[in-house]
Amino acid sequence: MTQKKRPASGRSRSGRPGNPPGGANRPRSPQPPRNGGQPPAAPESPVSGDDAAEPGATEPGATEPGATESAPGAPAGESQASEWPKPPSTKGSRKPGVVPAKGPTAEAAARREEARAAARERRLEAQKRQKAAERKRKVRNWVIYGGIAAVVVVLIALAVVSSRHSTQAFATLSRAAGCTDVQDTTKLTGTTDRTHLTDAQINSGVTVTYSTSPPSGGMHHPVPLPKGIYGPLSTNPKETPNLYQAVHSLEHGYVDIWYGNSLSTNQIESLRSFADQDKVLVISYPNLPAGKGVAMSTWGRLQSCDKVNTDEIQAYIDQYRLKTAPEPSAA
Repeated sequence: MTQKKRPASGRSRSGRPGNPPGGANRPRSPQPPRNGGQPPAAPESPVSGDDAAEPGATEPGATEPGATESAPGAPAGESQASEWPKPPSTKGSRKPGVVPAKGPTAEAAARREEARAAARERRLEAQKRQKAAERKRKVRNWVIYGGIAAVVVVLIALAVVSSRHSTQAFATLSRAAGCTDVQDTTKLTGTTDRTHLTDAQINSGVTVTYSTSPPSGGMHHPVPLPKGIYGPLSTNPKETPNLYQAVHSLEHGYVDIWYGNSLSTNQIESLRSFADQDKVLVISYPNLPAGKGVAMSTWGRLQSCDKVNTDEIQAYIDQYRLKTAPEPSAA
């Protein structure tokens, strides 16, 4: 039987490149067969006559189907018949068709609806509680503000009543002591003059004439007098203490109590206690108007009395100390 010659290109019977003659057997990754996983069939040799093989007979030297071993000592170019690995079968592995998702059952839908209703109810309850708390807060604020306003009104009313009572009590005391009404002297010439005497005026011994006697405001010495009791004050600005310093104290909110020579020793002693109070001067002043034993002055105010009445004098202090002064916070 004649064998068909192998192509010169060194390809095997399967049509794939084999080992070139004289080359080394290099490892190859298995290649998938092109005929559905079956090993390539050997080409049929043309036979004639008696050379035709019977069916089922194998040629001498041929390998049984499925055999993978080759004859020892076979040349490197000789192809070795082997069965190629079969690709994984896809039979029965087709993905099933997409089945539409089933909706919730009636029982599950009812539970979900109940949960929604419960959440909605809780939300409404929370909103109601919040609104109720807001109303409570507003009512509480109105009560607080209303209470504060009421307290303020009551305090104002009490202050007005107290002021009226104090004014009436002061007027009663003034009449009992033979005092004049409190005179507003701010309209008189020079009374509101806050000019300080200059060094030249002080050194020259200039004198200042006031619109009231005793003075109730006007030009004055740069240095005020501190609280205390004083004898007659000098009208010379170079001497200390002097009248112009007492006027400066009026600018700072002081009450000057002026007493005349007609007072008895006991009456003068009764005035000493006022000199211990803050911002009060007790001064001997021999130039009081005729018939007046004592006078009280603050900045822009003046009152004269026939006799000493300590209650009336204290009422004057309470009414006018610091109230009309341009510089009440000054020492």
